[in-house]
Amino acid sequence: MVKKIIVCLIIFSLIMFSYKSCFVKHRAKKFVDKYEFEDFSQFKNVNIFIRGFDEEKNPIIMINAPYWIKDTNVGLYVVRLNKKNYRIIKTGWTWKKSKIADADTIKLQRLAQAFIKYKIPRLDVDTAENVFVYIGDPETLVLTRFADNNELLKHCDMWKKFKGNWYKPK
Repeated sequence: MVKKIIVCLIIFSLIMFSYKSCFVKHRAKKFVDKYEFEDFSQFKNVNIFIRGFDEEKNPIIMINAPYWIKDTNVGLYVVRLNKKNYRIIKTGWTWKKSKIADADTIKLQRLAQAFIKYKIPRLDVDTAENVFVYIGDPETLVLTRFADNNELLKHCDMWKKFKGNWYKPK
């Protein structure tokens, strides 16, 4: 009896893993089809992700943007958006003592509003403008678009072509 339960659990786990994998592949393809040539330059040197949702299911977005934040002791910028129209509900810093920071908070709020349209949990763009897209969850990198061939050559042993200039981990 115990063996049957274990076998059933293993089969169920494999089915769920397979389903998630297909779901992520489908979402990745859909993302690239829509944003293959998207200009992500406004996100240069920015890490932005959905931290969670409030009680009304409005997304809470965390932004790490050292380029626009002059005070390094403020933590991340937090933006809560209305789930229907993506208007700003509330903003602030992760560190409570940082009520006033030397940062362009209007640009940070606009980044959050621009990010939410992609319907992904996380987006990172480095200083070279390589784009890193997380589709299934904010911890699992799914796609990368390299800024140019030099950037691709630096990392080519870790990536395989997905479509056009988009790559996925090997």
